[in-house]
Amino acid sequence: MRARATTVLVVSLLLTSVPSGGEAIASPPARGDEVSSSDRLGPPAGVKRLPALLVPRAEDALSRALRGGRISAGRYALERVLSLFDLREVRSRYGFVARPDPRSATLLMRDLVVRLDQLSPAERTKARRILARPTDGMHDPGGDGYATAEAPPFCATNTCVHYVTTTVDAPPLEDEDTSLVPDYVEATSGVLEDVWDAEVVGLGYRAPKSDVTSDNNGGNGLLDVYLADIGADGGLYGYCTTDDPNLDPSYPYWDMSAYCVLDNDYDISQYGYPDPMDPLQVTAAHEFFHAIQFAYDIGEDAWLMEGTATWVEEHVYDDINDNRQFLADSPLSKPTRPLDKNTGFQVYGGWIFWQFLTEYLGGTSPDPRIVRATWRRADGSPAGQDMYSTQAVASAVGARRIGGTRWRFRWAFADFAVWNARPSAFYDEGAAYAAATVARSVSLTRAAPSVRSTAQLDHLANRFVVVRRGSGLKATARLRITVDGPNHGTGPEASVVVIRKSGAVAYRVVDLNSSGNGAITVAFGTTVARVVVIMTNASTRYTNCYSGLTPFACDGGVPLDQNRTYAFRAAVI
Repeated sequence: MRARATTVLVVSLLLTSVPSGGEAIASPPARGDEVSSSDRLGPPAGVKRLPALLVPRAEDALSRALRGGRISAGRYALERVLSLFDLREVRSRYGFVARPDPRSATLLMRDLVVRLDQLSPAERTKARRILARPTDGMHDPGGDGYATAEAPPFCATNTCVHYVTTTVDAPPLEDEDTSLVPDYVEATSGVLEDVWDAEVVGLGYRAPKSDVTSDNNGGNGLLDVYLADIGADGGLYGYCTTDDPNLDPSYPYWDMSAYCVLDNDYDISQYGYPDPMDPLQVTAAHEFFHAIQFAYDIGEDAWLMEGTATWVEEHVYDDINDNRQFLADSPLSKPTRPLDKNTGFQVYGGWIFWQFLTEYLGGTSPDPRIVRATWRRADGSPAGQDMYSTQAVASAVGARRIGGTRWRFRWAFADFAVWNARPSAFYDEGAAYAAATVARSVSLTRAAPSVRSTAQLDHLANRFVVVRRGSGLKATARLRITVDGPNHGTGPEASVVVIRKSGAVAYRVVDLNSSGNGAITVAFGTTVARVVVIMTNASTRYTNCYSGLTPFACDGGVPLDQNRTYAFRAAVI
C-alpha cells in the first residue's frame, strides 16, 4: 500500500525545490486538520485521570524511594521540584538525588500541581508555597517570591508583565523613553505580544485560558508573566504553572489556565548569551506554548509537550536557532531510541520530528497545521477527544489524503528516517543538521560481494546501515537488497537512499509483504557514493496505557513491539 501511495506521490507531485543539487522526495499536499469525530477517547466523563508518568525518571535515591513505596507519587513530585531550588537540602534527606534539568521546571511543576490532593496537609502547604506567584511573597521555599511590593503591572492587549523595582528580582531600570516603565519591562511585553500574535493568531492555537477565577489572578484575566532572578536557581530559563481552581478532582477535564515566570535580565554571567534578547525571545515562545498546551491538556505526554514547545521556537524566532543544541540528543543522533521516550534532553530533541512533519506535509512550503491538528486530537477539554500523544499524531497524519489515498503514520515515520539520512537534501535548514547516526558501515568488493545485517529494533525507531563500493566491482554494478522483517502488523518499513558522488539523492521504498519481507534493486555503479539501507519500526501499539510502567507514550503504556528482529542482505549483482 505504501508503494502505491508513494507512486502517486512521485508521479503527481515531483518535484519540490532541492538544495545542494540533489533530488528530494515530493511531499503530500497540505490539507485541513478538522477533527472527524467528537467522541472522547480518554477516561469517562466525571473521572479525572492523573498522569501516571512522572518526569524525569532519573535513577537516584528519589526514584528508588518511589519504587520501593517509601514515598508517594505526590511526595516524589514535591521533592523533585524542591531539588530545582535547593538540591543540597533534598539530598540531605534522601542521599544522592540527580540534579534536575532546569528546562524541565514547567513539567516538574505540572507533576506536582496535579497531585496536590494526594499530599498531607503539611506537604500541601509546602507545595502551594512553591507554586505561589512571586507576588504572594517570600514564603515561597523556591525563593522566587518578591521581597517587596510590586510596581504597577505593565499590561498590554493580551498579557501583563509583573515586576519590582528593588531587590535582586528587579529588571534593569533604564527608561530611555521616560515612560516611567523600565525599557526591559516594555521589551518583555513586546516579545510576549509578538509571541501571542505568532502562536494564537498566526498558527491558530487556542489562547491560554483566563485565570480570572484564580484567587490571585494578577488583577484581571490576562496572562500574567512575572519577572524574577530565576537564573540564580540553577539556571532556570522560565516556567509556567497553574493555580486554576479546576484542578479540583470534581472537574473531570484537563484544560487549565496558566501564569509564567521569566528571568529579569538573562544576564550573560548566568546564561552565556551576548544578547539577552535571544534567550528572552526563545524562552517566551517556548513557555507561552506551554500556557497554550495547558488550555488543551496539562496532563499530556512530555515528549509531545516539550517537543512541540521547542519546535515552535523555530517558527516564531527562526533566526535564533537555539533549538539546534538539542539535536545532539535527538532522533538524528540516536535513531534507535524510541521517539516517544519521555525522559532527558531527547524530549527537546524530538522537535526535529515536528519540523519534519511541517515540511514533509507542506509541499512546496512548510505547513505547521499538522502540529495544531495533533493538539486538537490530544485536547482534554470538554470539547476535545483526549487522545494520547502518538494516537493523536497518527490520527492527524492519517487525516491527510494523496490522490484519494489516506496517508499513514508508518509511511511518514519511515520517510522521516529518509530525510534524516541526508538532511541537507530535504530539510529547509538541513545543511546545518548532522546526518543520522549510522549503526554499521560496510564496503562490498569482488571478493566479498554481499553482507547480511541483523538487529533488534524497538518501536518508533530507525536503524541506518551504509553500504559502499569497494575494489573490483564493475562500473555497471547494481545492488540487490532483500529485507526480512517482522510481520506487517508490528510496524515494519524499509527504505533505501542512493547518494551519488554528484550530491544527487534518490529514494526508494522496499515494499514489504504481510510477513515483513521484500526486495529491491538499486544502482551501485561508479557514480554512486554510498547506499543507505534503513530499517524502521513504526509501531504505535501499546498496552497498559496510563499505568506509568514505562517512560513511553500513552502515559507510561507498554509498547507491544519492542526488540523486533530486522534483517537484510545486500548483494552486488
